[in-house]
Amino acid sequence: MGYYLGGSPQGQQDPQMPSAFFDGIELGVEATMFTILGIAIPAGAQVGLSATLGYATHYTDGLVMHPKAFSLFGFFFASFLAFLAIALALFAFSAIPTLFYNGVLVALMLRVLGRRREHVKRVSIILGCVLGLSVGILLGSVGFLVTGLRPALETYTTLFHWPEIMTIDGIALLWLTLLPIVTAAAGARSGRKLGFQLEALTMQWFW
Repeated sequence: MGYYLGGSPQGQQDPQMPSAFFDGIELGVEATMFTILGIAIPAGAQVGLSATLGYATHYTDGLVMHPKAFSLFGFFFASFLAFLAIALALFAFSAIPTLFYNGVLVALMLRVLGRRREHVKRVSIILGCVLGLSVGILLGSVGFLVTGLRPALETYTTLFHWPEIMTIDGIALLWLTLLPIVTAAAGARSGRKLGFQLEALTMQWFW
C-alpha cells in the first residue's frame, strides 16, 4: 500500500492560515446571523401572540382581563412584523461587536497556536464562548438600561407568570436575559469552526 506524502490529495485544498480580518469577518457574519435568528424568530412569535391576544401593553399600564380571540392570520402577520423589527434592532446593535470579538478570537487563537498545539479546538470553543458571552452581557445591559427594567429577583418573580410574561415588559425581560446565552452559543460555534481549521493546519504541519 502506498502513502501520499505530497500535500493534500487531488481535488482537496490545503488548509490555509486564518486571517484575523477576513476569517474574523466571515465568522462574525455567521455569528451575527445565528444570534439574530436565535432571538428574533421565537421573540417575534411571542410578540405576535401577545399582540393577537391583546396583551401587548406595559405591565404598569395594567393587564387585559379578557384576551381577544386568537386569529391565525393576525398572529403570523404580527409575528412577521415583530421578527423584522427585532432582527433590524439586533443587527444594528450587535453586528459590529460580534465582528470585533470574532476578529479577536482569530487573533488570540493564532497566538495560542504559536505556543501550543494540543487541544486547540477545545481552547477555541471555550474562548469563543467566553467572548460571545461577554458581548451578550454587554448588549443585554444596554437593553436593560434602554427599557428601564431591572434584572432583579423581584422583577423576575413578578413578570415570569402568565399572562405577565406576554406583556411588553415580560417579553423584553425574557429575551434580554436569554441574549447572553444565545451569543455564547454563537461564539462557541465560531470557536468550533475555527478550531477545526486550526486542527487541520496543525495536522498539515505535523505530516
